[in-house]
Amino acid sequence: MKLSFGTKTIFGIIGTGILIVGIGMSVYTVDEGNIGIIKRWGKATEQVQPGLHFKIPIADNVIEIEVRTRKNVEKMPVATSEQMRASATVSVNWTVNQSSVLELYKKYGSLDQFESRILDPKLREASKAGIAKFTAEENINKRGQVTTVINDLFMSEIKGYPITINSMQYENIELPKQYLESINRKQTAKK
Repeated sequence: MKLSFGTKTIFGIIGTGILIVGIGMSVYTVDEGNIGIIKRWGKATEQVQPGLHFKIPIADNVIEIEVRTRKNVEKMPVATSEQMRASATVSVNWTVNQSSVLELYKKYGSLDQFESRILDPKLREASKAGIAKFTAEENINKRGQVTTVINDLFMSEIKGYPITINSMQYENIELPKQYLESINRKQTAKK
C-alpha cells in the first residue's frame, strides 16, 4: 500500500504531537522551599532538590514536601502542681531535616500526618508534664523556667525523629478567675 503525501504529513503531525506530549509529561519542577519525593508505581524511591527535573511518564509521580519552618500550636487542659485546672497554649516552631525528607515520608506520610500522629501528642504530653511541676503562681511568675522544663521534656520525647526544633513558646495559661483575683490581691498587699 502506497501512502500519499497527505497521509504521511498527518502521521508526521500525530507522531510529533505524541512526542511533544511525552516530553511534556517527563518534565517537572520542584518549588523552592520544598523537596520532591519521587514515587515510582506508588513506591517512594528518592528525593530531589528544587529545580527542573525529568521523570518517567505514567510510572513516576512527584509529591512536594515543604521544608520551611512550620508552627504547631496546642491549646490544652492542664493541671498545676497543686492540681489546679487551667488551660494552656504552647507552640513549637520546627523544620524537617532536608536530608531526611524521604525517610519521614516513608514512615509517616505527609507533614500533616506526622504532626497529628507524632508531634502534637508529644508536645501535649511534655507541656502537661512540665506545667504540672510548677504551682499556678510559678506558671505565671516563672514562665521562662516552665518553658525550659517543657522544652527539655519535649526534646527528649522527639529525639531520633528527622526534624529540628527551632523554638518553643509557652504562650499562655488561663487560670480560674477566682485564683487570679487572689493573686492580684496578694501582689497589691506586697506593695
